[in-house]
Amino acid sequence: MHSFDPKIAERVGVNAAVLYQNIIWWCAKNAANRHNEHGGRFWTYNSVKAWAELFPYLTSKQIRSALDRLEAEGLIVSGSFNVSAYDRTKWYSPSEQTDLPSVANEIAQKGEPIPVSKPDIKPDYKHSCEMGGFAEFWERYPRRIGKAAARKAYAKALKAGTHDDIMFGLSQQMPSLASREQQYIPHPSTWLTQERWNDEPDHNAPRNGTHARADRPGAGMAQAFASVAERLSRHPQESGDGGDGFI
Repeated sequence: MHSFDPKIAERVGVNAAVLYQNIIWWCAKNAANRHNEHGGRFWTYNSVKAWAELFPYLTSKQIRSALDRLEAEGLIVSGSFNVSAYDRTKWYSPSEQTDLPSVANEIAQKGEPIPVSKPDIKPDYKHSCEMGGFAEFWERYPRRIGKAAARKAYAKALKAGTHDDIMFGLSQQMPSLASREQQYIPHPSTWLTQERWNDEPDHNAPRNGTHARADRPGAGMAQAFASVAERLSRHPQESGDGGDGFI
């Protein structure tokens, strides 16, 4: 079902208004799913050819003109966040992010960006990772060490799982990771390379924020002394002076 805002149509024409409504709907949906986020903004993508397949009553020239009009009027912005440097698929976002419209414009995106054909990371992809998913991962991971290696590992990890998969797995494992001392937390590059986001979370991990390790030599004895000290502080008469306490 195609729809448009009459006020937008008065400003830029019906063709551009229909495309604008489609862009708004997909960007709002991506925002709800935390998908396709770059530079604090949520995007959708399509090539002119793909737009023509989605809107068969518009020619490629009409679509190109409509998109140019929307951008010239400041209603949308465009960008390029493709993995491959030679991929020219354009990305679009409303100038102002909006909530998901009540009238859905559910037309599937067909303009899939060209997949990576070489394992090396292009400069624009490094920037995309830094500004997008990798920045979020790096901010949340409890041990920030080896950022360059972690960035490369993150890029490779996206071939085995999505950004949402990685972040969900990390959130499930955070209690276990946060309970360890820094030297026992895997390097972020190691965690990513080994696809540790697929590990089962440790439900027995402490959740009180402590970083003490129960399996460290002497930890059991230290806990015993702490228990005794706490009991003495609460019941001074049990210090042994009365003869009926404990030593």
